[in-house]
Amino acid sequence: MPTRRPRPPALPAGRRGAAVVAVALLAVLTAAVTGLVLGGDGGQPATGAPPAAGSGAPPPAAVPTPADPPRASDVAAGPTGTPAAELLEWAGRELPPGTRLRPTDGARGDLLAAGATDDLLGATAPTGPGDLVLTVTDGRPPPGARVVAAFDGLTLVDPSPGTPTPEQLGMREALAQAVLANPTTRTTGEAAAVLGAADVDMRLLSLLAVLTAQDGIGLGALPRAEGSGGPARSALLTSVGGAPVGAGQPATERLRTWLDAQLPPFAPDRVEVTDDGVRVSHRYASDPDALVADASS
Repeated sequence: MPTRRPRPPALPAGRRGAAVVAVALLAVLTAAVTGLVLGGDGGQPATGAPPAAGSGAPPPAAVPTPADPPRASDVAAGPTGTPAAELLEWAGRELPPGTRLRPTDGARGDLLAAGATDDLLGATAPTGPGDLVLTVTDGRPPPGARVVAAFDGLTLVDPSPGTPTPEQLGMREALAQAVLANPTTRTTGEAAAVLGAADVDMRLLSLLAVLTAQDGIGLGALPRAEGSGGPARSALLTSVGGAPVGAGQPATERLRTWLDAQLPPFAPDRVEVTDDGVRVSHRYASDPDALVADASS
């Protein structure tokens, strides 16, 4: 790992987390900083400079990371509004490109009618470490499987989800507790409970830990689809460094610039600016702890 990394752009002024946390807490957060890979462009947005002052052009509402739906060419036009159509639409937004589906016999017909092709549904097993194959069932998920999403009778499951090692889980727990214990952190009861359980995707948690160490954050929510399993992959940031972020807030552009400078696996797949704050999201990963461990080694 390189001994020096580009310094992230300064975020809005506020109480600096590094000035108020204990030495032991800083040591934990520093581990996340050294594991985070910043873009080599000095933190400038890859999508171009913000509008010039006085131009009258409003800033864009979001900076999505370019990514195609998984095997989009294998999904033809089909009826909308059905559980199968909703599943395919969700998969294009939330699953990594190249993900394939393995339906049970009862679910195959619904997916084909919704526009899926035999190629998309032809997987029997993963062919390598980076190959993600998820099961679609119209019945009960098999033992040991993780429910990824559910759609009124159709359930998308990961048949063999990754399990963090004791060391990886310990790091996740330490980071979550460090973010929660930092006096600059402002959060809600539900988000605090998710953090307290360390039930946060390690890619997302690493970003939150670095922001906490630099400036402190306001965390409005760690939303997750009802009934889905696995760690939370989305966070609603309401402030950074004590400055509100969201639609029309001056601090939002600097936060977006910083997020846009990140590299995989830390780079978020979607950054959505709303009236309530900035929502940062990653696509589903079967074993995010291993992804971060590999990138940080």
